[in-house]
This record gives sequence, C-alpha cells and structure tokens, in this order.
Amino acid sequence: MYNIYSAVRHYLCLVLFIITSTTAAQASNSLIPAFDRDNFQQWESENFVGETRYSLMMEDDNEVLEAYSDNSASGLYYKKTLPITSATRLSWRWKISTTWPAAVETTKTGDDFPVRVYIVVSDGPFFWQKRTLVYVWSNTQPINSRWDNPFTNKAHMWAVDSGPERISQWTHHSRNLQTDLKTAFGKTYTEIEAVAIMTDSDNGGMRFLSWYDDLQLN
Repeated sequence: MYNIYSAVRHYLCLVLFIITSTTAAQASNSLIPAFDRDNFQQWESENFVGETRYSLMMEDDNEVLEAYSDNSASGLYYKKTLPITSATRLSWRWKISTTWPAAVETTKTGDDFPVRVYIVVSDGPFFWQKRTLVYVWSNTQPINSRWDNPFTNKAHMWAVDSGPERISQWTHHSRNLQTDLKTAFGKTYTEIEAVAIMTDSDNGGMRFLSWYDDLQLN
C-alpha cells in the first residue's frame, strides 16, 4: 500500500544518511568501488520500505550486482567527496527484467524504477542544501526526459533508458557528469559528495529484478 511518508524518505533520508555516514578506506585505485567481492563492503545500505536484496552473482566470467525488489525500497551508497572536471565521465551498465507500464512517474504514486543511479552534490554545509541527480531506466517517460522528483525539487530525474524494448539486455551509459549537473541545476559543480543506486517497487507493489555493473567515475 502506498505510504507517502515512506516515499518522501527515499530522497530526504537517503541524502541525509549519505552525508552523515563514515566510509571505509578504498581497497583499490578506483574512484568508485567496484561491485565485486574485494570492494563491495565499501558500499553501505539504507532501507526505507522493506529491503531490496542486493547480491553479487556471476554472469559468464564477470561479477555483477543483482537487485531484487518486492514491494520494497532500499539503496546502496558510497560516500566520498570526489573532484570532477569538464572531462569527468560517469559510466555504468545495467539490465532489467521488467518495467511497470502503468507508472505515472511524475507523480508520487508512480515513483518506482527498476534501476537508478544517484549523484549527490552540495550547495552548502546543511543537508537541505544537497541536490541529487537521479539517472533512471524509466517505465514510461521518453529517453532524455527530465523532471523534478514529485517529492522534492532537490532531486532531478533523468531518463537515460525507457520502456520494455531492451529488457534482458545490458545497456551502457557514459555521461559527462559536470555537464549533466549544470543542465539539471544550472550550476557548475567541481566535486560530488556521494554515489548511490536503488531499485525500488514500494509505491506500485511491483517486483523488479535488475542488475548493475561497471559503475565508474573517471
């Protein structure tokens, strides 16, 4: 059943937990820890409604992160202040098994996505000054659609994939992060504060099975 209090916490609480948590030292030279057995412990979890299950699995000879959400919403985040420039790229690939065709994603009751990648930036020292760029595989919105999250204008949604046409296929993305942040928020940022992912299905009561891999900041 839809719960407005729980849904609001997706954005306000996730950002709050990210900016107030400590982070273990990185085990590799990567700016963002890999989704593998050597680095996965550096990703911290936060549950909002139920618990999305995140687990490492092998696909062929490659380790990937599987996410299973059953009427749940929880995320993984990595908090570390990292510099970005005009040349910095955020890249990743993801795969989904289904979408929610009835979702009206610009409304509070339709704010569920099979995959999301969050980037947190700051306009000041307080948690209400944080802004979040959220890349999503949209259920219904066209690719390159952008909209303010229906719960808070501090989160800006960006559909980089859409619909069921590429279900069960890996899609790869490489974004100029500084450019996208300026497009979203009208400001040039020179650092980010955190990266997060989330697969959530608490508003529509759906079940999402999805996968993430090769999340990098270079």
